[in-house]
This record gives sequence, C-alpha cells and structure tokens, in this order.
Amino acid sequence: MSRGAHPRRQRGFSALGLALALALTAMAAIWASNQQVQRIEDAAARSSGVWLTQIRLAMAGVLSAHFTALAKGEAPRNAQGKPLFADSLAPAMDELRAAGFLPADFPDRSALGFAARLRIVRGPACPGEQCRLDGLVHGAQPVLKTGTQSPDLIGMAAIIEAAGGYGGAVWPGAPGRLRGAAFNFANPLAGGPAHVPGTVALWAGAGAGEPDLDRFVKIRDTRDPQLQGALSVASSVAVGTYLSVGARATEGRYCGVANGTMATSARGELLTCQANAWTQASGSFGGAYSHNYPLGCYHYSGVSTANPRTGACSCPAGYSAVIVSAGGKWTDTEGWTTGYVCVR
Repeated sequence: MSRGAHPRRQRGFSALGLALALALTAMAAIWASNQQVQRIEDAAARSSGVWLTQIRLAMAGVLSAHFTALAKGEAPRNAQGKPLFADSLAPAMDELRAAGFLPADFPDRSALGFAARLRIVRGPACPGEQCRLDGLVHGAQPVLKTGTQSPDLIGMAAIIEAAGGYGGAVWPGAPGRLRGAAFNFANPLAGGPAHVPGTVALWAGAGAGEPDLDRFVKIRDTRDPQLQGALSVASSVAVGTYLSVGARATEGRYCGVANGTMATSARGELLTCQANAWTQASGSFGGAYSHNYPLGCYHYSGVSTANPRTGACSCPAGYSAVIVSAGGKWTDTEGWTTGYVCVR
C-alpha cells in the first residue's frame, strides 16, 4: 500500500521579500550618504563663516586705525606715508595681508570655494561729529545648492550662525535688501554693484551710533592725547624727536620726590632730584669760584669771582668745594686768592 504524497515546505526568501529588503537597504544607504554629505557641507559652511569673521575683524581694524582719514575721504597711509590700498573704500585681501590686518598666509577662498570682497561706505555726515563708516565683507559669489542656481538657505544660515550676530545675506524673498540681525542696507550699496540672492555678508561699523573711537588712543595715532593725569610706563620710553619737561623747580631747594625725577629751572636748565635737593643734571661739576683775602668774592681789579651756578662764593647744594689753586700777595691792594672747584 503506497503512502499519500505530502507537499514540500518552502524554504528561504521569496522574491518579493528579497526585493523589499534590498530596497530598504538601498534607501538606508542613500539616506546615510545624504546625511554624511549634509554634515560635510554644514561643516564647510560654518568654516566659511569663521573665515569671513576673520576678514570682518580685519575690516574693523582698518576702520579703527584709520577712521579719521577715511572720514575725510583721504587714503589710509602706512608709517612711511604710502597709501595702504589702491581703493581706500575697497581694500583687497592682499593689501590687508601686506598691512598686517590679516596673517600673511591667510587663504584667499573660503571652505565653500567663494572669495571675499570688501566695501566701506561713508555716511552723509562725514566728515563731522555724526560721521559713521560701515564696512561690509561679502562673498564674491552666492551660496547655491550643489548643481543648481538656487540659493542654499541651509548653508547661508550656517554661515550667518558662525558669524556670531554680524552676518546677513541677500535673501530670495527680499532681493532689494542686504540685511542681518545687526544691519539692513539697500541692495545695491551706494556706488556698488547689486548682489544676487544667496550672497552672504558680514558687517563692521564705526562712528556715530558706535563706541566713540576718537576717545581712545590708537597705534600710530597722530593726535595729541593731552592726558590730564599721571602716566606710568612699565618699560623703556623711546622719543623720536624732542622731550620737553614742563615741571619747574629751583636749584638747591628741597625736592621731596623720587631721586632721578626731572624738572627745569627758570633759566631752562635741566634739574634732577638728588638727595632731596634739586641739582643740575649736568654731571658732577658744580661750578667754580675763588675767594680773596681781604676782598672776598672779587678780584683786586673789581671783577666778581663768584660761582656762576650760585652767584656767590659757594657750591650748589650737594656739591663740595675742593681747593685747586692758591696764591697772591699779602697786601691790601692784591690780597691772597684761593680757587675752588665744586664736585660731588
């Protein structure tokens, strides 16, 4: 007797299930790849924002160091009197590097590949107390989605975030404005080309509405700060021309200040405080005189022999008299004369 036939059980995956699994795997791989690409692009955008920030700081340095010249419409100049920029209102990157506002090896392009342009705008009140200068650092090309002509809003936002509140852009919804959290300018700027949507920019300002830069002494400042109090310097002081000492004192008088403190006499002689007395700063020589017996501080011819430093037969305070000569005749007409030199 034969046994009845039993159907075989199917083992393994069905074609439909296998296709579904492969599709899900491919989708996951594509999603992960897109996420990785997005992270790379975000990192490049943030890096570009930091790059622009360094150029903004250079622009702020230019406005701070050369505000007066720029406000007057004059060209900023270096210590040798040569212009720093070919166009004083549009410094170039290589000029900023040459002037020391950027490191010598600072890159010309951002991580996203765009270059930077700089523009300084003088306010209508310049020159004057209400003058203000606005500096803009903007991308030479817009930030676009890869392979398209559409602005990359995510990339623009990442750049602006890295700029720390000083960033802005020309947004697709408002192409006539270049705006950010700290500024809002017409597009185009006065005298400049229009920027296309997707252009990012950073702002730096000086003058009215900003901290008064004129209140502060700057490096290579040509103004007289007219300080009204004491000035302490921890190291050496080098003076390029003349040094004028305005304090007045009288030689021989009590000084009561630190030894080495300088002043001038009524005759313009330089005095220093030594051993609590004002003395001439001409070294160890304190003048000379001669004393005659019986004529005193006079030669028998009637000419005074007093010390020019004191106006008498004496030494200035802090000096001692040393005999250097003696002679004459013990007569009432000529007398005996002793010569002295004052030293210390």
